Amino acid sequence: MLDLRRLRYFVTVAEELHFGRAAVRLNIAQPPLTRHIAALEAELGIRLFERSTRAVKLTPEGIVFLERARSVLHAAGEAQATARKLAQGVTGRIAIGYTSSIPMSDAFAEIVRNAGRVLPEVELTFREAATASQHRQIVEGTLDIGFGWSAVNALDDGLCSLVIAREPLVAAVPSGSVHARKKSLAFAELRDETFLILPPGYGSALTAALDSLCAQAGVEPRIGPTASQTATLVSLVAAERGVAIVPAFTVALQRSGVAYVPLSDAPALEQTVSWIEPFTSICVERFVELARLVAQRETRGT
Repeated sequence: MLDLRRLRYFVTVAEELHFGRAAVRLNIAQPPLTRHIAALEAELGIRLFERSTRAVKLTPEGIVFLERARSVLHAAGEAQATARKLAQGVTGRIAIGYTSSIPMSDAFAEIVRNAGRVLPEVELTFREAATASQHRQIVEGTLDIGFGWSAVNALDDGLCSLVIAREPLVAAVPSGSVHARKKSLAFAELRDETFLILPPGYGSALTAALDSLCAQAGVEPRIGPTASQTATLVSLVAAERGVAIVPAFTVALQRSGVAYVPLSDAPALEQTVSWIEPFTSICVERFVELARLVAQRETRGT
């Protein structure tokens, strides 16, 4: 394997075409520099310079090798710079999971926006997954970060979770419903409605919240069509196929034919960011630091 130091010595001599001046640039004595160039020529099996008492010039082989040597040194420099950035957490890749409703939240948007500003060279990739699935994938190493809800799954295997927001629940009801004109309602008032939910086995915190509300109110829910996207559930509400229990930020989906009514007796869902420790990379650690800033503001506001 070629010695990068000798390549740098060779390029400097090739640029100066004078061993004395090259030695000054490299801050070494001339005799060692001469020996390094001779060793490089011996290793390559070619002469790189023609030397005389009056001049030093590159051989034809040296001219060709100079271009390649510069390319190698440039690539080595870029690799070293990349390694430094990786060590500082300013470059890399973060795989992020999110539940279908999370992208509508202000906390999600703020953290991702800040990551783009603070870590512009870090590539963020996004994958939709239920909270329970996110936790499994983080432990397995296929996801680095998960945006979900704390109502699902116990955290283990080094998995950590941070509450970044608390989101009230609302009922999305058809605008022609008797409930649509109310300022708020108790969950038991929905006992005769058909509920639209995410698919069974999806691991949804919203479905878990609905089950809890039904148990507390003594309601035996009638389940209607299912859909894997919160936006699709809202569309089904507009089509008068039932009602849906959704986070309050879903109000941003202003669909014609849908009204959002606050639930007076439903606890807020805790929106979380999850990761595993030890951190999978420095850039993941820095991303979590950005999430902590949002979480601290949430804590101060409660």
